[in-house]
Amino acid sequence: MSTLSGYIIRQTLTPLLASIGIALLVLLTERMLRLLDLVLDSDGGLAVLLELLAYLLPHYMALAMPAAFFLGVLLAFSRLHQGNELDAMGSAGHGLPRLLKPILILAFGLMLISAVNFSIGQPHARYIYRSMVHEVAQSAANIYLQPRTFAEVKGVTFMAEDIQRSSREFGGVFIYQGDDAGGTVAMTAGRGRLAVASTGERSNLTLEDGIRLAIDPPVEAEGSIQQSHDVLQFDVLQTPIELVGQEPFRPRGEDARELTLFELWERRDTPPPQTTTNQMLAEFHDRLVRILTVFLLPFLAVPFAIGGRRTHQSYGIAAGLFILVAYNQLLSLGHSLASVGEISSLFGQWLPFVALATGSGFHFYRRAYRLSRGHSLPSPRQVLETCLQAFRSGPARTGQQHSE
Repeated sequence: MSTLSGYIIRQTLTPLLASIGIALLVLLTERMLRLLDLVLDSDGGLAVLLELLAYLLPHYMALAMPAAFFLGVLLAFSRLHQGNELDAMGSAGHGLPRLLKPILILAFGLMLISAVNFSIGQPHARYIYRSMVHEVAQSAANIYLQPRTFAEVKGVTFMAEDIQRSSREFGGVFIYQGDDAGGTVAMTAGRGRLAVASTGERSNLTLEDGIRLAIDPPVEAEGSIQQSHDVLQFDVLQTPIELVGQEPFRPRGEDARELTLFELWERRDTPPPQTTTNQMLAEFHDRLVRILTVFLLPFLAVPFAIGGRRTHQSYGIAAGLFILVAYNQLLSLGHSLASVGEISSLFGQWLPFVALATGSGFHFYRRAYRLSRGHSLPSPRQVLETCLQAFRSGPARTGQQHSE
């Protein structure tokens, strides 16, 4: 790599990495505040919170990297333009097409990273994140249990006068459970302790110093309804209870966003339950479009970076980000419409991509050949001016001959 190419890449990487860091910090902080109440009630605490945020990185990286790359290229070339470095490079025979080559190499590398992320990383990370949230919710007993509040979970009514959140110890416990046949079980205890079971098993509640009253279902005997009951006074009693930890998480793949890019294509004709072929194809095309979009961003950013030396930079950032936001909204709208079969993915998702590619390419070509020197191809403006001049000179020359 030449010195000039290395210099341009260094100028781009600094704002690129800074923008990614700021974007991830903002997005992860917002999600962390939403997860805080859930995670602090679990055994893991801060460690579980950090692990959950780590599995969110692929999702947020897919959102932050395109905008950060655009800003990195725009700010780098804007700095070169404001410092008259582009003029010096142009005088030395290095036009914008030559200066863009190292940026395109960087864009290709980021596109590969984006492809791995969209194809494999993001689907698996999304599923692991959802499964962890499920397990944390299952293991956090005080999500369901509050002091002096009746909580009903799967037919079991539970109430405790006092709840120690850290140790899952209870004071003044009351439990009531009924069955379909009409039998009931009621228990009271001075103290209790919950042992959370692993996923797929029932938790155990150890009660101390209590009374258990069991009333059998009513039976008809000798023309009357009779019910028997049993009273047990105990010092220590263990009873299974379905408060937490009783439901395993579903297998991966019931949501199309949890499938890899190759699985989306292979299973497009046999989608998972509650998923249609249109949803599979819309998700497949959406990922492809977003992967390829990364390579277009330098052609969009460089023209916005070059202009007036005082006021153009803020205008370029605002205009470029507006285009990216509008483009992202169009892709999201096309994805939604293609998922329900209203439009084809070629129209709803690839048409915005083609429009962005065409507009960015033309804008860059016009800007590059306006500033470059020594190019062999005419610029679009020169072609148009040449045609107009030839058209105007023809009638004028004919009129001059008649006057002679």
